[in-house]
Amino acid sequence: MAAGKLFLAIYFLVFLSPATLLASHGTRVSPPTITRKSEWGSMKEGEFWNDRPYDPYSQGVMEEPIAITIHHTAIPLGTNPPDPEQDRKKVLDIQHFHVGKGWGDIGYHFLIGSDGQIYEGRPLGYTGTHAPPNYGNIGVNIIGDFHTQEYPSNLQLDALVQLISWLCDQFDIDPTARITIFGQSNLAVCGHRDWGPTACPGDRLYALIPALREQIRARLLSGPPYDSRISARQFLPRTLLAGCQYDLTFTVRNTGFVPWSWLNEVKLEALSHEIATVAEPALKDQETITPLSNRTWEIHLTAPGEPGTARVALGMSESGRRFGPELAWDVSLLAPENFISTWLTAGPFDADTPEKAYAKDFFLGEPLDELDVMDPASESAHDYQVTGEYANGEENNRGEDGERSRDSGRYYRGTESFRMSLQRYKGGDLVIRKTVNASYRHQKAEVCVGGRRLSIWEMRGQEIFRRWKQIDLLIPAYRVSRKKSVDVTLKVLGTKQWGCNSFRYVLLDKCEPLTAPKPGDKGWKPWISNSGVTDLSSVFPGTERGAVYLAVYVKSPYTKWVQLRTGFPGRLKAWFNGNQILSSLGGKPSFPDTEQADVLIKEGWNRLLVKVILEPAMRQLYVRLCDKDGAPLTGLTYRIEPSDKSTCTWVAANH
Repeated sequence: MAAGKLFLAIYFLVFLSPATLLASHGTRVSPPTITRKSEWGSMKEGEFWNDRPYDPYSQGVMEEPIAITIHHTAIPLGTNPPDPEQDRKKVLDIQHFHVGKGWGDIGYHFLIGSDGQIYEGRPLGYTGTHAPPNYGNIGVNIIGDFHTQEYPSNLQLDALVQLISWLCDQFDIDPTARITIFGQSNLAVCGHRDWGPTACPGDRLYALIPALREQIRARLLSGPPYDSRISARQFLPRTLLAGCQYDLTFTVRNTGFVPWSWLNEVKLEALSHEIATVAEPALKDQETITPLSNRTWEIHLTAPGEPGTARVALGMSESGRRFGPELAWDVSLLAPENFISTWLTAGPFDADTPEKAYAKDFFLGEPLDELDVMDPASESAHDYQVTGEYANGEENNRGEDGERSRDSGRYYRGTESFRMSLQRYKGGDLVIRKTVNASYRHQKAEVCVGGRRLSIWEMRGQEIFRRWKQIDLLIPAYRVSRKKSVDVTLKVLGTKQWGCNSFRYVLLDKCEPLTAPKPGDKGWKPWISNSGVTDLSSVFPGTERGAVYLAVYVKSPYTKWVQLRTGFPGRLKAWFNGNQILSSLGGKPSFPDTEQADVLIKEGWNRLLVKVILEPAMRQLYVRLCDKDGAPLTGLTYRIEPSDKSTCTWVAANH
């Protein structure tokens, strides 16, 4: 092997031990000591300040951070020596001030006291309110007035370097790199004034930021010349079908201080060359991976053909010498007969026109895109879908601001904060938490039931429109055997309301929709598929889009709780004996066991119905029944139709 060669090594070993997940990414910077909110006396859920609720999640989930902004409080320390008790009081005062402004919580993610103690602010996974644009931007505030009053202490500066170094290490941020958020470009670690017209973080602290930035980068590069971190770009499979091929994408980060030149050939090193290959085995001509930069590789794996357990391990080597931590995990290898793939019937989705209900809301600006509402049991209740027609409101009532509008309905201003709440929903409140401001061109909202986050709802606040815009929310409601009406009140808090009407809709019950074609109906046909993998291309070939139902009858010699496990990159729903047991929005690669649900299988015949939404390149489906540990079930029989239909009393009841 020539000197200077750089290799990416993947090891694929077969064991017979139980599967475990081991993912060692390596950490260059140890985490600092952080005083949690419960320790410094933070406000709690249900508390208010100036009639505004404490809500640390009000600004929505933060995308993966790419920037860190430094602030000061502009309030003199006034203590010498440092006084932690005074610092804690100031942190609470800041929280009260920000909550009172309607921000829900402290705008910063961290604050640093006079003694260098680091205080937890807004939860790190949620967007702050400290330096618009706030998305992907972590806010760090140092207590003190560093404009003309004082200088930050060495304790504070040491804590700042330690904290930001750790954050950069965790989120792969190069403090000297230039990043862009919503069209605004800055260095990844910068001061508040770099984002807009303000004196923050004060002249004296701002002048230190270039040197602090270099200290942080030096700390990140303080290890050996060759070092790396390997991370997956997607879901890491825990289960593979023996003998099948899979594609995985990994990011390798150069965390050393020596550039990886295109002259250093990058290859794959494996125990068996038939097991793994790399899509691009070498760096491209003239390509150089500088320190703190990333390189992406696509890995093609062929799982061993014998059932058992396999370990996948990735590591780096230079001139045959290993360096950096490895990324490794164990996977279970299952035989094709463990999957339901040859006894399915399939039919295209041919639904009747559903009942429709409308709720008229009025929004000054561009409204929401789409929201899939889930109930507390994580079952999909219905989908909200904007019709796309935004007609002007009728001019039969003049609002206080001179705008003409309808005399009933709800009205949202794109320039004001608001929160919407679905009341009396399945025994508990469903809250859509979001603050919209006209200066933010793209935001996300968080959907919660009983305080638990369920999904993300995209919204956009735009500049002022001349007129109110009307939107119609279309709620599909399938006809079911036992119709069930539910009153829902959609309220807006914090904006002017003209009326607060409720609307009614038919809630889809737990039984499978009657719009689904039944086996034997026109359009259903026996399934012939590859062993283990359900190949949907025979139903919808090429890039055709559509919805497909798949059904199978399962005969069991026992009654007990088992698991249904599926793998599909798109949307999927599943019913077992007429009850919906699984609803997935997709977004994961096509691997076995990416979704799972507990199922009560009964002695005798049972029916499994799966619905998938096909998009281009979404054609492979994995479906299996197993125990709660993932082990195959014994004694089950699969058929296109049950041999004794009289045992299927539930079929007659629901159809």
